[in-house]
Amino acid sequence: MVDPALTTVFIAVLGGLMMIILSVLIWLIRKYLKLKNDYEDIVEIVHGLNNDFRELYHSTMTVDERIIATDLRINALDHQMSRLAEKMTDSQQHESTSHPYSQAIQKVRSGASVSELMQTSGLSQDEAALLIRLHGSKTR
Repeated sequence: MVDPALTTVFIAVLGGLMMIILSVLIWLIRKYLKLKNDYEDIVEIVHGLNNDFRELYHSTMTVDERIIATDLRINALDHQMSRLAEKMTDSQQHESTSHPYSQAIQKVRSGASVSELMQTSGLSQDEAALLIRLHGSKTR
């Protein structure tokens, strides 16, 4: 037969082991629940970040579209400005060459005399003299 003292020790050891196992099980359950809560928090954070990134992406696309539209408008305005500058230059050149006395004035500035002006430009003596007075060298 089995010794009652040995049976009591065996039951005490078995009871102690059960208590340890039960304590470890409770500790593991608590850790599991904490990890589960942490996981759910992280999932919620990641979901929020995904939404933020999605909104940021859409905002970036909108800004890119606006930048492209603005660049196109600026390029069109640059082109218009270039055309207007060319027209102004052409107009100024045409205006200066279309002036009836422009060639005669250039000749006066290069030192032409009254008789030369009368012969080459078809001016009267008074017109030639007036142009020389107005546009000739001022070395008096």
